[in-house]
Amino acid sequence: MGGQFHDILPGTATPKAFEFSWNDDVIAMNQFAGVLTSATEGIASDLDTRTAGQAIVVYNPLNIEREDVVEAAVTWTGGPVDVIGPDGREVPSQVEAGKLLFLAKLPSVGYAVYIVKAFSPSAVASTLSVSSRSLENPRYKIELNDDGDVSSIFDRKLNRELLDAPIRLAIKSDTPAQWPAWNMDWADQQKPPRTYVSGPAQVRIVEKGPVRVAVEVVRETEGSKFQQTVRLSAGDAGNRVEFSNVIDWKTSNANLKATFPLTARNATATYNWDVGTIERGNNDERKFEVPSHQWFDLTDRSGAFGVTILSDCKYGSDKPDDQTLRLTLMRTPGIGPRAGYADQATQDWGHHEFVYGLAAHSGDWRREQTDWQAQRLNQPLIAFESSSHPGRLGKTFSILRVNNSRVRVLALKKAEDSDELIVRIVELDGRGVPDVRLAFAGPVIAAREVNAQELPVGSAKIVKGELVTSLGRFQPRTFAVKLAEPSLRSERPQSTPVDLPYDLAGADRDGERLKAGFDGEGYALPAEMLPRELSFAGIVFRLAPPDKANAVVARGQEITLPPGIRRLYVLAASTSDDQNGAFHVGERLVSLTIQNWSGFIGQWDDRQWKQTEVQIPPRTPPAGTPPDIAALLQRTRTRIDPYGQMIGITPGFIKRAPLAWFASHRHTPAGTNEAYAYSYLFAYTIAVPENAKTLTLPNNEQIRILAITGSNERDSVKPAHPLYDVFER
Repeated sequence: MGGQFHDILPGTATPKAFEFSWNDDVIAMNQFAGVLTSATEGIASDLDTRTAGQAIVVYNPLNIEREDVVEAAVTWTGGPVDVIGPDGREVPSQVEAGKLLFLAKLPSVGYAVYIVKAFSPSAVASTLSVSSRSLENPRYKIELNDDGDVSSIFDRKLNRELLDAPIRLAIKSDTPAQWPAWNMDWADQQKPPRTYVSGPAQVRIVEKGPVRVAVEVVRETEGSKFQQTVRLSAGDAGNRVEFSNVIDWKTSNANLKATFPLTARNATATYNWDVGTIERGNNDERKFEVPSHQWFDLTDRSGAFGVTILSDCKYGSDKPDDQTLRLTLMRTPGIGPRAGYADQATQDWGHHEFVYGLAAHSGDWRREQTDWQAQRLNQPLIAFESSSHPGRLGKTFSILRVNNSRVRVLALKKAEDSDELIVRIVELDGRGVPDVRLAFAGPVIAAREVNAQELPVGSAKIVKGELVTSLGRFQPRTFAVKLAEPSLRSERPQSTPVDLPYDLAGADRDGERLKAGFDGEGYALPAEMLPRELSFAGIVFRLAPPDKANAVVARGQEITLPPGIRRLYVLAASTSDDQNGAFHVGERLVSLTIQNWSGFIGQWDDRQWKQTEVQIPPRTPPAGTPPDIAALLQRTRTRIDPYGQMIGITPGFIKRAPLAWFASHRHTPAGTNEAYAYSYLFAYTIAVPENAKTLTLPNNEQIRILAITGSNERDSVKPAHPLYDVFER
């Protein structure tokens, strides 16, 4: 779930439209996290996770074998820990501020089981060292200067210094003549930075162990606060340097650029476009702020070495000369006299979190495949806590393998209209690959080529159960494949609807009116969008007909549970704010926060506005203007600007209850659609103790329950870290 959403700029649309857009992004991230968790639970149930400690199932979303750092907030009360890999050997691990870090090796698009157990004397030696002025691993030696900037990166493998001068955060003046949210002006770009982020720097070591070392540098410049953490890892993850950034930005008429003055020199650089690359020269009047996806690279004109700049969410950059690359991080343009759009003068103000980095290479970027370092930065390893159980898949499992690392899998999904799998691949080098072989978890028995709409294109070749094809330069191709029936099938969870005493009509159709509605004030769920059955995480909710009572007001009712139920899924929402719900399953108390049925479930920092009056001076109308319009233009007019003055920022938030259903509107007491007043229903999971026969609902009349489904699932996983953005203030 790598790529982040932090660079969506408030100024690129009206502030209100941006709020809706960000909430839509949170909805998507919430649902993707649910799909990933559910899919992992399905596979993990067949992995061998037996242990007296805590099993951690780690997922690699990339189609390469890789060694990277896992970060996990593991539920563990036994003091110091060791981590054991799937081969039974201890791997480097450390605990920092309650967070477990360990080094893991994963198969292509696959899973591996790691075990956290009580600490014992370790034979794992550290290859890392750190002080407040330096970080070292077997490949890089990094030095910081008095200002807190990285002043040297020496590559031991290349035996070269990578930096010609310190890496600095440059603040450049930026006041476009027009269209400020979209335009930068060449006149501004040619000017040197007006300042750099500088001291006094507060420097401290924040990570020190055999997995990763890190130094945090905190500085303030021009009203903004910059917290940058320089990180260096062990193992293959140590072939890149990472810069984690937390910035509270409040600087005007400016953009912020991470500036990399390199010892490599070349008049051209290479920029990734995800399904291809492009080479560009130094800045000129028509090309001085250019896009790329995840990485861009400067290889020395000798062809001997180079540096790839990695980014997890920043897409703009420039190249002022033969040896300098700059990554654009933040932008708050000044508003010129003809530019208008006063609200854009504070775009990007607020809190930002993102990561960028670099990876050196011999030859060009293809030789050491530093483009994969960008993919690894964007798609970190994902960890889940798992229950302990045997499994026929063993301790590692790969869904898909590709015979050539210069082929990337862009998509792997179920087909929309068949039981086939859709796999989309692309060639990475721009040189073509004549022999591409894709091996799946089971033999391929049928395959055909399709396009991006999954429409037929042609036949496909199968050799010994593998899909075999070729790729031209940067060519993407998509295939629909069918796998042989497995000899053993995983047991699917069985859904058992729980009968409920519905007592409230909470949904109506367009034009209808309800006295109470969902919230007791006449607002209602849009019945035309509510399904009769709702799938979630492999189980099915059965909803009551929308033209009848279809919700339960929680008043402490006792619900009889069907036999054989090990887990309950509750489809619910509250009518006002988030409500505490005390559920009793047998004798066990389970407290859940039932989220509000409407409003936003997530929002980035939100600027607050005061309306102002704007005087529009008279002007001479053009010849031929109709008299009534001419008279209007010749008068001084007043208009109200709803975004005339920014008066504050409301901090961003994300509410994390799993989202089972949503609609982009709700119905008003008058029976009309209230657009962008979202409607939500959330899915809550409750483990059922053995011999529990009843569920007692909370005694809270602001909680509405639409359905409850029981499941016979025994094994479970839960994310060991957030699967999408968190706002750590």
